[in-house]
Amino acid sequence: MTINYQTIMQELSAQLGNSAVSNDPVRRFAWSTDASYFRIVPEIVVHADNLEQVKITLAVAREHNAPVTYRAAGTSLSGQAIGEGILLILGHDGFRTINISDDKNKITLGCAVIGADANAALKPFNKKIGPDPATLNAAKIGGIVSNNASGMCCGTAQNSYQTIASIKLVFADGTELDTGCEQSKAAFKQSHPELLANLSSLAEMTQNNATLAARIHKKFSIKNTTGYSINALVDFTDPFDLINHLIVGAEGTLAFVNEVTYHTVEEALFKASAMAVFFSMEDAASAVPPMKGDSVAAVELLDWASIKSVTGKPGMPTWLNQLPEGAAILLIECRANDKATLAQYTQDVINKIAHIKTERPIEFSSDPAIFGKYWAMRSGLFPIIGGQRPKGTSVIIEDVAFELEHLAAAAADLTALFHKHGYPEGVIYGHALAGNFHFIITPTFSTQADIQTFHAFMQDVAEMVINKYDGSMKAEHGTGRAVAPFVEMEWGADAYTLMKQIKHIFDPQGLLNPGVILNDDAEIHVKNIKPCPVVDDFVDKCIECGFCEKTCPTSALNFSPRQRIATLREIERLEQAGEKQAAAEMRVSSKYDVIDTCAACQLCTIACPVDNSMGQLVRKLRTPYITTTEQKVLDFQANHFGLVNSAISTGFNILGTIHKLTGATITNSIMNVGRMVTKEVPYWNPDFPKGGNVGKPSAFIPGQPSVVYFPACGGRTFGPTPKDPDNRTLAEVVITLLERAGYNVITPNNTRDLCCGQMWESKGDFKNADAKRDELIDSLSQLSDNGKVPVVVDALSCTYRTLTGNPKVEIHDLVEFMHDKILPNVTITQKANVTLHQGCSARKMHLEPKLQGIADACAKHVVMPEGISCCGYAGEKGLYKPEINASALRNIKKLIPTATKEGYYANRMCEVGLTQHSGISYRHLAYLLEECTR
Repeated sequence: MTINYQTIMQELSAQLGNSAVSNDPVRRFAWSTDASYFRIVPEIVVHADNLEQVKITLAVAREHNAPVTYRAAGTSLSGQAIGEGILLILGHDGFRTINISDDKNKITLGCAVIGADANAALKPFNKKIGPDPATLNAAKIGGIVSNNASGMCCGTAQNSYQTIASIKLVFADGTELDTGCEQSKAAFKQSHPELLANLSSLAEMTQNNATLAARIHKKFSIKNTTGYSINALVDFTDPFDLINHLIVGAEGTLAFVNEVTYHTVEEALFKASAMAVFFSMEDAASAVPPMKGDSVAAVELLDWASIKSVTGKPGMPTWLNQLPEGAAILLIECRANDKATLAQYTQDVINKIAHIKTERPIEFSSDPAIFGKYWAMRSGLFPIIGGQRPKGTSVIIEDVAFELEHLAAAAADLTALFHKHGYPEGVIYGHALAGNFHFIITPTFSTQADIQTFHAFMQDVAEMVINKYDGSMKAEHGTGRAVAPFVEMEWGADAYTLMKQIKHIFDPQGLLNPGVILNDDAEIHVKNIKPCPVVDDFVDKCIECGFCEKTCPTSALNFSPRQRIATLREIERLEQAGEKQAAAEMRVSSKYDVIDTCAACQLCTIACPVDNSMGQLVRKLRTPYITTTEQKVLDFQANHFGLVNSAISTGFNILGTIHKLTGATITNSIMNVGRMVTKEVPYWNPDFPKGGNVGKPSAFIPGQPSVVYFPACGGRTFGPTPKDPDNRTLAEVVITLLERAGYNVITPNNTRDLCCGQMWESKGDFKNADAKRDELIDSLSQLSDNGKVPVVVDALSCTYRTLTGNPKVEIHDLVEFMHDKILPNVTITQKANVTLHQGCSARKMHLEPKLQGIADACAKHVVMPEGISCCGYAGEKGLYKPEINASALRNIKKLIPTATKEGYYANRMCEVGLTQHSGISYRHLAYLLEECTR
């Protein structure tokens, strides 16, 4: 039966709206990847923010027999978050409820809640959720449950299977079920008696089959996410308990996970870690079984190849290069709720492995500054290998598990397979306490021969893991397409038949994520492999993990860096394949999504495990689009910036007057006409500020310290907005504050002419950008007598940009100067409530604690709206692409309490955007500190 996706698109658009549904070729392609090595382009992409949208999508899919794949954060490593047909992605605003029970022993989470956010909500109560995957800062609850994701500490005792209390589902037929609600269960018994009876029958049959039941118990005694969680069939008899636990690890193939209630677990108050260095992998592996017990929370293994890969890298221990060849490391952590118990635990661990010779004495540290370096070594392993792999190669992380007595031998066998198949870079590390190895290889997939090599390697891995050691081909990353061909091989025919029956009971039409977990194609794991063509140094390291999406201000508008990079890679692949026309068409059709709307805030770089910079790449990509006429305009602006800057300030004063006299409608019409003439005319915003000025310092007072103050162009161009309670410009306030603190203030005579160059760099004009920055640095150097007088800049982004020029004089941001030099020496009269923005520049400069410190000193209660990490104004882009700012701040108004009327940050353009969308005045923190020190 041929599926008519055009008809499906029309029906979905009619019912969901055009903004929720897309079949645009570029956008479909951009969503064709997750963190795995697969690429499958869907026919239609749906972003669902509520349950009704999910049910409508399922209804249309059922009618047309179209497959549906559910996707949460897309951090999955096995290809289970992509698929043909309809890709239903959790939207950016829905499914985010967090409810904690009165006794704090349960937490109910919407499927789009990020795992780390759930833990942040539980932290005040010394609680957390059980699963602790390495992707916790990005992965969403729907994916964590659906993959039975675990991690370093949860093992098999605190994963989703063990800690789930109840779950809310939508089945393939559209029926809802809440297994924590008696009324919902009663209704389901009436509507689906056959499904419940079939599940009970399967459980009874399995429990009565002694051989099969024993097999299941043995397989799940170690970590195992290969296939379905058929341990539910031997652990439970109640059909709703069966549903609860079969959904765990089902990877979206049985039902849509709407909401999950977990039993919470304790978060220990005290921790201590040790780095135990052994002379061989055999010694390290033999130390693991004796440690198992209450004393130890986590044991992480690093083999010799892992140690070599991180030796000499920034932040790694300096003594690594002194270790003998073949050494192995166990990173051991103990946790307790009191110091005495912690000391008892650490000594117990030392005693248990005292019979094994180590390269250096085992010493536990409870100092976070020390043991933080240990864990940085463990967490740094993946980004170091991923970031330094040869260009054009992929990164594949697989995870297998063995009984503890087989660890050393299995590691040796796995290492031998690396060399046999041409992957000498392969490293082994992982959760040794759970018998769980992760291994990383960086293969090339440029030819069919490369793919066949990988195929042969995986066959040998399967033979070794399954037939030699009876281990797990997947321990915690989910089956996906990567291991689907090996499920029957690992489990045997009887268990595999059970799994097929489970799939049919829940999804008789086979619509949900088909081909994942169960797949009859023995080579599905080496099909649809995504290529990794060389594009640019700024993105070639990208592993498409999706960690960037949480921080990117345009994720909800169109693309995140991952989608931009995937698109750029496809354009390059088409070029290399000689498909020039297709490449050109994709380049044109993707320009808005990839280049025009990137805020270039570089928050993605902070979140990125391999330090990619999408922002810098986009600025570079904008250069070829600068026309000759536009370049002349940019050159004129650079050469006559004082004139241009004054004209803009005057223009905004005139615009404000026109608005007062004629109203918003006429003003907006005038701006629209102007934009028809030149794209340099911004979109109208009723909260536009009036023009600014540079301010004038008082006369020099002998005997006082001096400070050079540079008013950045944002604050001197844009003055107060109509919502601002203070009519003074930023420069006037800063001069008042500095002079009150006892400083003589020196400002450049040619302040209007000077700029850090950010406005040119953001457009791709690096020549003028760097020239203006160098001009500013020279001027500040002269004024400061080559650094003898401190220099202060009043806009975070301008400070950051100036510092990229490596000035020979020390330049401080005003936030830093206020916090370090002014705050300790003044008397504060606190205000009641304020809200604080912690934007991208603050994060890049690591000044969040100082922003927070000033706000906390000046206000009794400080609100920081959750999830607002970048305002999306992007310098002046907010004037010309207001949709970025609107999308980034779409939720800010509802996140600010009604009693809070003032907001603060440290970048004028950001503050303009924040004022517009929050409905309250946002100004520089200098206003707050100045007011509170009067």
